[in-house]
Amino acid sequence: MMNEDRVNFWLELSDKISVNVEQAISDARCDPDLSSVTKIGADGTPTHKIDEIAENCVIKDLTDSGRSLVLISEEIGEIKIGDDDAEVLMILDPLDGTSNATRNMPCYGISIALADLTTKSLDDVTLEDVEVAYVKNFPTGDVYSAIKGNGAFKNHEKITPISTVSKVEHATLCSYVYRAKSEKLSNLCSSVRRMRIMGSIAIEMCYVADGAYDAYLDINEIVRILDIAASQLIIKENGGIVTDYNGNPLSSKLKLTEKTSIMATCTQELHEDMISYLH
Repeated sequence: MMNEDRVNFWLELSDKISVNVEQAISDARCDPDLSSVTKIGADGTPTHKIDEIAENCVIKDLTDSGRSLVLISEEIGEIKIGDDDAEVLMILDPLDGTSNATRNMPCYGISIALADLTTKSLDDVTLEDVEVAYVKNFPTGDVYSAIKGNGAFKNHEKITPISTVSKVEHATLCSYVYRAKSEKLSNLCSSVRRMRIMGSIAIEMCYVADGAYDAYLDINEIVRILDIAASQLIIKENGGIVTDYNGNPLSSKLKLTEKTSIMATCTQELHEDMISYLH
């Protein structure tokens, strides 16, 4: 486990990084090519110019920090920063909600998750080893964070569980339904009270943590670990439940190519009720 000083250092650096990325994006707004595709990223998806701007900004701040780490990010892939043995593994999505960002829709931001590498090798680290999480919604300024074993926070104040929903028919659900197997979802989606989708999985999972949503669901095994590494800890540290579609705990390796299905709920009762609908 990271000690308090190390945790505070990485959270403060995450704050600095988020401010600089947001400023870099703002400064680039006048670029007519901001939404253009520049390459295929290391994760196999198209990289837009705005993604590169965000990621390059993070890499500069990490290099200037003087700390040694392994960085896994969707555009550049896995790289080592610093000369000493890596202190942490950072799982980064420098701009979650790229399409929203290019259209100025107010739901996009940064996701940072950290796992200790002083006690485990890089090949052995899993999602369960994430100790520090940081997600910021740039348009609203809301910052969500978590420290393993010490709770979840919104804007530096501890989140208290808000939602106590236990039944699907009372729930507000966010479900990524694009190319989903509709027969598995139809029963659930026709029964929930409300459905929402904003287009940023990291931020929308934080909405489960603070009670804005009651549940988040993606039954396709296409959710990148990179996208949920931070927000899954934020949910769990506020008493929520995070599993795959079949109800199994998430224990994926912290690798760029790792993908999963996901079901995140505010309460155990709602989680069980959703499984009964889906299965």
